Amino acid sequence: MVTVRDDTRGRVPFSLLGVLLLVSSLTLAPTFVTEPAPSETAVERALNQATAETQVAVRDGVSAAGRRAAANPVVTPADTPIGRVLNDSTAFRDSLRIRAYLQVADRLAEVNGRSGDVTVTASLPEVANASDLRAAKHRVSVERAGPNGTAMRAMVENIVLTVRRNGEVVSTRHVSPTVVVPTQALMLHDQVSTYQTRLNNGLDKPGLSQRMTARLYPIAWARGYAQYGGAGIENVVANRHVSLAANGALLGVQRATFGRSDPAGRRALKEATAVTGIEDIVRGSRGTAASSTVLDEAEYKPMSETPPRPRTTNRPGPGPEDSMTVGINGTAESVFRTVTVPSTLNETLEDAYTVEVALEVHKSKRDGGPPGKPPSPGSNWTLVGDRTTASVVAVGNASDRVGTPDGWHTVETFSRTVERRYTRTGVWQSGPDRTYTTASSTARYRVSVAVVGRHHGRSPAPNRSIRTAHDARASPLNGSNLADVEPKAMDTLVSDAGGRDRVAERVVADSLGRTEATVTADRPPELDDWVYRDLMGLRASVRNTTVSVERGSVGTFETNPPQELRERLMQRRANLSDVPDTYDSTAQKARIAARLTYLDAVLTELDAQATARDGNRKRVDTQLTERTDGSLRALRKGLTARETRAARSRPVPVGPAGPVRTRVDTQTPYLTLAELDERRYRALEGSEHPLVARNANVFTVPYGDAADAVVGGAFESVDRVRLATAANTLAAANETLENESTTTLAAKRDDLRGEVRVANGEMTTQLWLAVSQHTDAGKGESRAIVGEAMSAWETPEARALALTNGSAQERVVRVAGGRLHLTRVERDRLRLTLLAVDTPATKPTLGSTNGTASAVRTVAKDELSKALADAGKQRAQRIAKKRLGTDRLPAGLPLAPPVTPWYATANIWWVTVEGEYARFAVSANHGSPGDPGARTTYARDGHNVTLDVDDDGAAERLGTADRVSFRADTGVVVVVPPKPRGVGDKDGNAVEESSGWPDAGN
Repeated sequence: MVTVRDDTRGRVPFSLLGVLLLVSSLTLAPTFVTEPAPSETAVERALNQATAETQVAVRDGVSAAGRRAAANPVVTPADTPIGRVLNDSTAFRDSLRIRAYLQVADRLAEVNGRSGDVTVTASLPEVANASDLRAAKHRVSVERAGPNGTAMRAMVENIVLTVRRNGEVVSTRHVSPTVVVPTQALMLHDQVSTYQTRLNNGLDKPGLSQRMTARLYPIAWARGYAQYGGAGIENVVANRHVSLAANGALLGVQRATFGRSDPAGRRALKEATAVTGIEDIVRGSRGTAASSTVLDEAEYKPMSETPPRPRTTNRPGPGPEDSMTVGINGTAESVFRTVTVPSTLNETLEDAYTVEVALEVHKSKRDGGPPGKPPSPGSNWTLVGDRTTASVVAVGNASDRVGTPDGWHTVETFSRTVERRYTRTGVWQSGPDRTYTTASSTARYRVSVAVVGRHHGRSPAPNRSIRTAHDARASPLNGSNLADVEPKAMDTLVSDAGGRDRVAERVVADSLGRTEATVTADRPPELDDWVYRDLMGLRASVRNTTVSVERGSVGTFETNPPQELRERLMQRRANLSDVPDTYDSTAQKARIAARLTYLDAVLTELDAQATARDGNRKRVDTQLTERTDGSLRALRKGLTARETRAARSRPVPVGPAGPVRTRVDTQTPYLTLAELDERRYRALEGSEHPLVARNANVFTVPYGDAADAVVGGAFESVDRVRLATAANTLAAANETLENESTTTLAAKRDDLRGEVRVANGEMTTQLWLAVSQHTDAGKGESRAIVGEAMSAWETPEARALALTNGSAQERVVRVAGGRLHLTRVERDRLRLTLLAVDTPATKPTLGSTNGTASAVRTVAKDELSKALADAGKQRAQRIAKKRLGTDRLPAGLPLAPPVTPWYATANIWWVTVEGEYARFAVSANHGSPGDPGARTTYARDGHNVTLDVDDDGAAERLGTADRVSFRADTGVVVVVPPKPRGVGDKDGNAVEESSGWPDAGN
């Protein structure tokens, strides 16, 4: 390294510059004079010349310091006496101040103002140690200046001008010149610092993470939907896509920060895009059309570093911002099955035909009362005791009426005259003798009794009047309405109490008061089927209740579809219940009661599903946290960041000499996942990985892993998989074996096929037992019905899929309906019963399923490797088009059986990249029109920065020019419709780590 004092490049004769500067605008900051300056003309001339040369020395020294500080910027101070002079937070500016001091001090040695025998010299204190260097640093201040901060203002304090005559000091003067020089050292340092900050910003701030997210989303969704549609894509998001997205994002951040990006990086991005497209074809995108669509969707154009915006047309599949329709769907049928169980429906209808009745009584005394004292038998007798007895007897009818309470109506009334007959017996005693006498009397009462009723009962149907309640002819089903309630009420309240006379007598005897009871009227025999058919229509309306939600928000659990469906159904409840102001008949009230019971049951189930989804949200967050560095909160930030429009570039700043244009030059211009060494780029130190990546797919095969941890729990056995999962795996194995024979895969396929057959057998047994129990068919006929229905599917996997997707049950109902002449209601009841059939025995084992899936993937990879080795790209494409069964393997998180209907499948990828530039350089032009090529270059390459600060010939270490490095995280969620294939990486590796992870650079 060239020392300050040895470097004489770019120096200009001070005498010439002094003349120029005297006629230009100069900024001088005179401070104080230690001795009065002689006023001789020679002294003034010498001082003026020295002052002008000092100004030039400061300007020249500051300019040189700016160039050298930028070329070797100190980012981290060294842990040395000299390095500790620099503050950690302002290391670059402090190193620039030190360089400026030394450069200026070196140039001041050549200042020599002379007039006759008078000479003037300029100087700064020498630097001999760290303490001197700290003092020197404090003498210099630097800051950005000029239009847009493209220049640099510097002030050097207390430069000493010494006046000598004939070698004797006659005067000194201190000056603090301030200069503005057209160097962009500070501007470039600030820009590179901003660049590194943006590279390490999280998802909630502009930078690499946001831009990388914006590039990964279209790739993931395009490839995810291609896989869902049947394309042979094993990895939806692979590290090759992560690398491509990261480098495009890096160039985008460069352009936004510096106004332009590395041209070599742009060319490399174009080449990498093409290479990635070829790899996608070879590795399973099944043809150039699919690959081109994916690349098109990602909008990776050769010169573009702008994040792709979501397209609205010609897209191969929907995007995360697109809405999806979620309906109540199967919930309507599962709830229907519970509320229409004969015993449950019977209770609902019975409640509608049940009314409240009451016995209202009133008594009033007309005359008479208890007898007086019994007569004495004579003198000398003393009354020692008495006892009164009474009896009540209805002696005739009366004409009074008892009042009817509000809200009740009278069913029957009657009145009676009741006598209460008293006998009072007295006990008299005279000496040892005792005798008895009696007195009698009668009290007459008028008793009024009314049997009243009201239609409240226990029914969920609102209380409304029934216009034809007691008219048997008005029922739509030829039933009695509530016409038989009156005799039943009389039986319950009057006859059971002993009859009318006895009721009146008990009222007078105070053994009977107001009494309430319920009475259930007889229902028409056709009522149950009539209401069931009505509920079938309501079920269809409820099933079609839908809400629109954003696909991305569903996958990040920002929205809760069951909760939104509940709110939507609650809004429709009044219209769907169809409650009239007045019931036409009791049957209509029963119909309304059943409708409300059903609607409320659906609302309750949706509420339970909303709670379950909230529980799933917490479990998904747990899986993300345990398996990656991400979280649902961060995933939501990524979804928002995808939509954040980033600035394409910053405006070109204009400096004193015109536009200041920057140029970015990086090594390596494309941060590859491959290992490189200095043979490729000189800035590298040995072998390095410029970029490393970790890509974790949260819900992927093997089965029984993260997805089961979310939706399983108490509902699933830890060593079992759903029959549909096993069936799809079996189908994948068969399809692979059609193209490539392998003993290992065949053996594992046979084991799994045996388990699927056993599960199918258990399932069909449960089906014919259900037919036998819910129809008039015997066991033999029930077996024959199910056997005929299942004959449409020949292979075990086809039968299993039919049994799990409901098509087998539907066919059984059709066969049974035709053979047994079932009514519409009977068919519907049977269908719902068959769809509910499920037992643990219908679930194959996890080990057999995973073993077969793993063998399928191994065969597919081996065959593709052979194809590449034997015949190159074209044969590889043909093999990929055969699929080899891998596209049938399921993946993803169902949203969300078993407690809610399956309305979508989601999957999450959490991506982390770490990278480091071996050398990151930015240069800016700052020349005048006469010197347009002048540039300042700021370069960080990780090397030590040294400087000879004490002029001893040995350079001291100031610090290091740290490499530009970064770490960025983001998450991507893809949501596809509910089908067994799902979406996700199917190569068996949930986590893909690039070579060198997690150590990027050196």
